[in-house]
Amino acid sequence: MLRILDRSATSSLVGKTAVYLASAASAAVGLGSLAILQAERDAHGANITTFGDAVWWACETVTTVGYGDRYPVTFQGRFIAILLMLVGIGLIGTVTATVAATILARVESKPPSD
Repeated sequence: MLRILDRSATSSLVGKTAVYLASAASAAVGLGSLAILQAERDAHGANITTFGDAVWWACETVTTVGYGDRYPVTFQGRFIAILLMLVGIGLIGTVTATVAATILARVESKPPSD
């Protein structure tokens, strides 16, 4: 799938990075949703008990929004949350670095104006 997406993306670094980030975010949300649902579904006091709740929680966690309406109550769920937060922070950092690198490359390629 990545090969197909890589071919359809632009040849620029930004285009490729966008494809990889979208793929990584989708995989993180999907796997995080399944993992948190497995860990929390039957736990006492759990508020992530359906797949819809799990997807919502994973989306808000990977984007580092964290509304607090859904949260893990088990050790396994909290460990999954930590991993998903680290993935989200990494994705945001990658976007920031890519934009900064693109801007710097454009500035460096312009001839100095006197």
